[in-house]
Amino acid sequence: MDDERLKLDAETKTALIRKGNACLNRGDFDMAERIFITAGYADGLKRLAEYYFRKKKNIKKALELYRAAGGKEEEAMYELIAMGIKRLLAED
Repeated sequence: MDDERLKLDAETKTALIRKGNACLNRGDFDMAERIFITAGYADGLKRLAEYYFRKKKNIKKALELYRAAGGKEEEAMYELIAMGIKRLLAED
């Protein structure tokens, strides 16, 4: 995560994460992304990346979200490849 990000107290960060999760659950993915980035919530960004990869088949957006979650490009690519292999195995 970016060190220049706003410093949030624990209560504010928790409230933002809850709001981001609510947005994610109702399908407001753009708002969830903005909130998760603001809160520095890597797990939420990874869940969004999985959504874009699995449901939308948007590898570019998924990779962008993995990077925003603090993962290196190589790690993100390995995650995407692993998800693709899991999906292929599940189809059999």
